[in-house]
Amino acid sequence: MDLRHLDTLVAIDDFRSFTAAADAMHTVQSNVSDTIRQLESELGVTLLVRNKRGATPTEFGVVVLERARRIHAEIVAMREDVSMLLGLEAGHATLGVVGTVSRWLVPELVATLRAEAPGVAMRVNEGASERLAVEVAEREIAQAVVTEHVSDSRLVFEHLLNEDLVAVVPSSLKMRHSRSVSLEDLAKHPMILPPAGNPMREEIQNSAAVQGLDFHVPVEVEGVRLIADLVAAGTGVSIIPTTAVPPDAPGIRVIPIADMPQRRLALVAASGAQLSMADRAVREIVLRIARRTRS
Repeated sequence: MDLRHLDTLVAIDDFRSFTAAADAMHTVQSNVSDTIRQLESELGVTLLVRNKRGATPTEFGVVVLERARRIHAEIVAMREDVSMLLGLEAGHATLGVVGTVSRWLVPELVATLRAEAPGVAMRVNEGASERLAVEVAEREIAQAVVTEHVSDSRLVFEHLLNEDLVAVVPSSLKMRHSRSVSLEDLAKHPMILPPAGNPMREEIQNSAAVQGLDFHVPVEVEGVRLIADLVAAGTGVSIIPTTAVPPDAPGIRVIPIADMPQRRLALVAASGAQLSMADRAVREIVLRIARRTRS
């Protein structure tokens, strides 16, 4: 078995066809078929089944494909590490960032990376914690900043910092107290919150449940900027991290919440994964920014 066998298997799975995989690898279909037969013969199992929809991995094929993709990722990372050691501009890093954090983290991260490692190119995925966690676990991205309560045994967590959660209400809304507000006060109004299953939503609802409260949530929104716009329009009130409050959002008022637990942020990576030098550089910068933000 060599890398050619594994690359061929991955190509067939990517394109779901022996013919398409052959085209992508600039060879003929008979070579692709021979390569898979050699691999199946060595392992003693059938890896792929051909049908009208193309080629589908068997139970054994799924297991081998998962390891083949990990091996491919490690080889790419190894080549990038060597290139960086040689001073070549070939490093590439990937990072996922939950939307409520990206506004204050990503600009400083990019600026620092350009200054300290100008040869590193970076792709940033912004999204919900639960989606980013899956992307990390499946090795689509190397690491991500997420809300810490995401649960996945395939991941390892490194705590970054705690954030205060604050109430955002329309400027025109009169609250009983102006210096702080309780969850009970907020529960009297329609709530605009992230979708069910979102870790921050779960934290908010768990805090409400402890107090015997039930929120009325007529609108669910993933993006913090849109939440602020809806609050400003008088659609309802919301709870978001203090660092995610838009600095240029007229029509809203920010009020601390009494007895509200802080949100915990973590940097997650796939268990057992070796980060490339480029990804390690990004990790170190993220940790430095988090330490500075905590202090």
